[in-house]
Amino acid sequence: MTKKKIKSVKQKKESISLASKKARVDEIAKSGGKFPVVALLNIRNLPDRIFQSSKKKLRGSAIFSVAKNSTIIRALDKTGKSGELSAHIDFPTALVYTTMTPYSLFKFFKDNKTSVAAKPGQIAPFDIIVHEGETDLMPGPALSELKGAGINAQIKGGKIIIAKDSVVAKKGAKITESVCKALQKLNILPFEAMVNMVAAYDGKLTYPASALNIDEEQLRADVLECLSQSFNVSFNASFPTSQNIEALLSNGMSQGRNLAINGGIYSDASTELLLVQAVMLGSTLSSKVGNMESQSNAAADASTATAPAEQK
Repeated sequence: MTKKKIKSVKQKKESISLASKKARVDEIAKSGGKFPVVALLNIRNLPDRIFQSSKKKLRGSAIFSVAKNSTIIRALDKTGKSGELSAHIDFPTALVYTTMTPYSLFKFFKDNKTSVAAKPGQIAPFDIIVHEGETDLMPGPALSELKGAGINAQIKGGKIIIAKDSVVAKKGAKITESVCKALQKLNILPFEAMVNMVAAYDGKLTYPASALNIDEEQLRADVLECLSQSFNVSFNASFPTSQNIEALLSNGMSQGRNLAINGGIYSDASTELLLVQAVMLGSTLSSKVGNMESQSNAAADASTATAPAEQK
């Protein structure tokens, strides 16, 4: 009898556990039903304060769900919004259901980076430098801690100063505990942390982070360059578009006016210029004729003046 009761209790517990998992799947699936976009977040080593801050800022436009990967995969399959997202789930995962576009959501996380302290054993992705300058630290144990971290610290004016720039961790090296403590003493937060969005699905396409991580300044410069080149090609080919039609008409008008002027053809566009040209030519001819008459008169006067002298 005792064995049967134990077996019965065990079966009941398994049933409750399974029911709980199904309820969680249904809950996640239902919460995302009204949102067009779903995104995956890698929350491994993500500080909770950053995660909670993002949830607060996106309240009303996004819902966050954290669960086991198997539960998340089942929830995505149930909503029909999995796309290729399931293939990206190989880390502690959170789901974000949102009305934002994949790019807008990724940009939000990217723009909301937070400075964080270094941790012992962490690999330095770059040289960590403590720069020369004054500190607010008073002389005492802090001086020994800074020197123990390889910082060139001295006492000046009753305070600790950094005498010159000091590299406390080389790129690729592990950060020691003494360095971490020294950086915290100086209130130096050398790293930035952000919510790591891995991919998003909008009902049609799956966007990996690499496709969403766009340099806006470079994109703007590239688009402007493309527009400029497209304008030049269409203009030189005399292919009218809404962007070049004004320039093409202006160029055509200019060429037509030049042709009319060079051919002496009178039109609304060329008459004024042809008249101006005629006046200028007339003035030039008149000036030349006047010069010729003056030279002729001068020559006649000279001839008359020398004639009596020859007769004598």
